[in-house]
Amino acid sequence: MTIICNRKNKSVQNYSELNDDELYWPIHLSRKQLYMNISDHSLLKRASDEWDHKKDSENIKTYADYFEYKEPDISIRRDLYLSTMKGIKKPKINYLKDTSKTTKEKTNDSPKEHIYYPIEHLHYAPLNQKDYELIYKLPSILIRISQLYRIERLRKLFADNIKCYSVRII
Repeated sequence: MTIICNRKNKSVQNYSELNDDELYWPIHLSRKQLYMNISDHSLLKRASDEWDHKKDSENIKTYADYFEYKEPDISIRRDLYLSTMKGIKKPKINYLKDTSKTTKEKTNDSPKEHIYYPIEHLHYAPLNQKDYELIYKLPSILIRISQLYRIERLRKLFADNIKCYSVRII
């Protein structure tokens, strides 16, 4: 719990701090969408690379220009790499099937494009990926346990109150 409290509103200071097991959120988004880091060196871009998306202004030529346009109070170091991020979705829960392997394969091969953020715009999410998945699954696990408890009580009620009579065949 202290780790979670210490991480609140803590920003990423250096590119080397990025970890594939952690979750991050960009400060300029009003809705806190969580992202995970992708450590693929073939996808690396620098803040000084050309901005290849729709331009909101004529002054936007690089990634650094775009993010400085979005958040004018934060200056972007143009010599640093951008972090390659991918948005995470809430995991689908199906306890009848073991979908852990197939889900991971689908998420890694998804055609969704990668998002680039400068280090200055990233904050740590309160939880890492594994904790997020566990906490997300907790309510459905508790509901399932309560359902099993009620089913067991009903089974005992039937067993105690139903009179079984033997049938004689004549």
